[in-house]
Amino acid sequence: MSFFCNRFLYVLLLVGSLSALAAESGLSAFKLDSQKGDIYKPKGLWPLIGVGLGAMDHNDTSRTGGVPGHVKILGSYYFEQMPNGSNWVADLGLGLHNEFLTQQGSGSDTIQSFYSELAGRYVFTNRWQLGAIWNTLIDNPHRYQSNNENLASFIGAQALKEFTYNDEYLVRVGGRAMTSMGLNGGPVNTVMAELQVSFGNGAKVAAVEPAAPVAEPSAAVAPHLAEQAMRSFHINTKLVHFDTNSVHMTMQSAQYFKRLSRSLADNQHLFERVTVVGYTDQRGTERYNYKLSVRRAKVISEKLIAAGVKSSHIKEEGKGETGLLSHSMKPAALLLNRRVRLEFHGVKNQEALKNVVDSAIR
Repeated sequence: MSFFCNRFLYVLLLVGSLSALAAESGLSAFKLDSQKGDIYKPKGLWPLIGVGLGAMDHNDTSRTGGVPGHVKILGSYYFEQMPNGSNWVADLGLGLHNEFLTQQGSGSDTIQSFYSELAGRYVFTNRWQLGAIWNTLIDNPHRYQSNNENLASFIGAQALKEFTYNDEYLVRVGGRAMTSMGLNGGPVNTVMAELQVSFGNGAKVAAVEPAAPVAEPSAAVAPHLAEQAMRSFHINTKLVHFDTNSVHMTMQSAQYFKRLSRSLADNQHLFERVTVVGYTDQRGTERYNYKLSVRRAKVISEKLIAAGVKSSHIKEEGKGETGLLSHSMKPAALLLNRRVRLEFHGVKNQEALKNVVDSAIR
């Protein structure tokens, strides 16, 4: 146990020294700069603390049967998302390994080593991660009867589920199954449950719209502009949603919008123009999502024109993944974000237009 304690104290002193050096040299801001994106869609380098606990068997020559565990510091790098919203993440970690042996035999009932980890996983759109992992035990590998004097290595598969906790922390839970490489006497297998948590607060911060210019006190607003502003308002349909990664509306939304577009065409005298604003959910790259939102707005404007609304009265705009109605990755929440909003301007009769929109809801 003294082996483990001495090395644990060594790691604490090392981390403390590095922290003091970072604070002294102004490098502490690196952590903030490295945490790109947010806990709902992390990008770039994210630091995490991880722990694991599991079970290990033994071979013909090694007394390794027992309960292994580890504590580690990880650096996870999230690569750029692909158009379908999935991406890759790579981990590099260092820590301490400790195993309590339940297998009967001579010698100490514990094994302690330094621990290193390298992993790469594919990140699905539902935030499940699946990939390969390699870890190596350093400084005390002779307990595993390794044919390498200094290292005992294991390789296997890892599955993790990533989610957010309290809208502040990035959390992963899951497990791994591994087998040894190069141990004398045959392979040693292990399974382990894992928990990983991000450092600090990575909560998403809503974008702040730039403040509108304040008119000089002496500059009077033209009467016709003031009147036009009074006659402009937005109606959020909330019922026009799209399939994933598509410009096709859901069946219910398509039926609703068919009724709505006809009603608006029959009553277009109630407004001067309408802006169709398209949105996406938070999966996919920002560039791809912007283009998809523009295409969605275009499809809706074409349907309005086909129903009889004058094309000169319609404007399209894409907002991409901005203005999310929900940050959740659940299917129902993602559906809410895949939407369009209709903004009516120059409205002649607000109550009448609202009744037209409401009449399309059945």
